Amino acid sequence: MAIAGGIGTRVYIAAAVSETERDPTAYASLSWTEIANVESVGEFGTEAATVSFTPLATGVTRQLKGATTPGGIAINCGNDPLDPGQLAAIAAAGTNSLYPLKIVDADGADANDTDSTVYIGVRVMSAKKNSGQSGNVNMRTFACVIDTPVEEDPSEAVS
Repeated sequence: MAIAGGIGTRVYIAAAVSETERDPTAYASLSWTEIANVESVGEFGTEAATVSFTPLATGVTRQLKGATTPGGIAINCGNDPLDPGQLAAIAAAGTNSLYPLKIVDADGADANDTDSTVYIGVRVMSAKKNSGQSGNVNMRTFACVIDTPVEEDPSEAVS
């Protein structure tokens, strides 16, 4: 598949895992609860810090690649106070625990192909609600920091 749109993307959350279960390659077999009414999933992925050094002799700044971080992710939803997935994410925001997330993109070339799936472990930092205004949907944003490697299983053609 060359490119795909975001329509059909689904986000799931699983129960908290222990610090010794931080390996996203093992997350596929977990029990997942879909987070309903997801409007957008923010960008995420590993990024390196810039390490700068300016020698006095030249005054020319050198830039090197520093430590990496898997970063964070924001998940924006139409607020549904009865949705089990949103309730699980709200509860996760009240803990310090690590929660697996699964993001499934609807990017298989056809119905026979698999969709790309990303597994990450996050700490849900907040579950902010926005009651909006006239003409808008009430929203909830889950701000998460990623605290595991990003494990991506790309779409595959199945014959």
